[in-house]
Amino acid sequence: MSLKDQLAKLEKILVNVNGEVTVTSHTNCDPDGVACSFLVAELIRKIGVSAKVCFPEGVSKVTKRTLDKVGINWEKECPAESKTFVLCDFSNPLLLQHLRNRLLQPESQLIIIDHHFPPGLLVEKAVLTFLENEPASTIIATKLLMERKAKISGPLASLAIAGILFDTKRLQYATIGTFKALSWLLSMNGDYKLAYDSISEEVVDRSEKIARLKGLLRSSVIDVCGYIVAYTEVSANEASVSRLLISAGADIAIAVGGKKELRASMRVSDELQRIGVDAGEIARIIAEKIGGEGGGHKGAAGINKATIEKGEKQLILSETLNYVSRKLCSKT
Repeated sequence: MSLKDQLAKLEKILVNVNGEVTVTSHTNCDPDGVACSFLVAELIRKIGVSAKVCFPEGVSKVTKRTLDKVGINWEKECPAESKTFVLCDFSNPLLLQHLRNRLLQPESQLIIIDHHFPPGLLVEKAVLTFLENEPASTIIATKLLMERKAKISGPLASLAIAGILFDTKRLQYATIGTFKALSWLLSMNGDYKLAYDSISEEVVDRSEKIARLKGLLRSSVIDVCGYIVAYTEVSANEASVSRLLISAGADIAIAVGGKKELRASMRVSDELQRIGVDAGEIARIIAEKIGGEGGGHKGAAGINKATIEKGEKQLILSETLNYVSRKLCSKT
């Protein structure tokens, strides 16, 4: 289905909605998820339907800083009566526990905009999906606004630029679609420098610093055919810890957390990505074995499971080592 046809289907669905549409994204939402959400809400309003953006499980520190710099406010509370939900930058029900039961109700209508592959379980329930292999979900939302020949405010365009820069690692993973979207956002008076600066000023609080240091101290370092796999367990900030392990020299980093639930963050170095190691693929393999959900990109991925069983944390390490051995040992 073409983008034009998808947009027409979206309008047909929305004009029959009673009440307000809820637009939301995942837990600890990053700039891409937030920017995509605000863009989609703007699109819905231009169609003539009321939309509310909410992030019931909060946004990340870098996202808060970005929103503050561009001058856009955000809210946690979602409309209590909504039956139509637009999910931005995720399709895994484990990534939004607060609304999970409402999303899974038979009367709920889901629309999904996401760039993660393979898609999560919520896609099966969705009445419409916008799934594209772009490096940021914000790019997909921008394409929809471009297709409709809409106009947006400068602050919203700046937020969208920040979302794209964040998920493309400041354009390291840019596509043709990335630059087309950025060009349009700049034509809407988006401030590129403001957006860039907002995601570049890293502020690490005390709890995250402690998690990083503990993650380093507890790390196990394994040599697999000349490449370094670093594994650690922490109580929080898994993504931050796995990034730190990569910057410290690991080729593959795994940070596992959770007491009642299982969380894991995985990172793969640029060198191994070029060879063919895919963090998203590893996460999907492991998630299938433990009955959880997993996915992401070549360079970064996550695993989530609502419960945790004995031995599952070690299984994450062993399955990663098996995957890496198959991929790399034949090349050395």
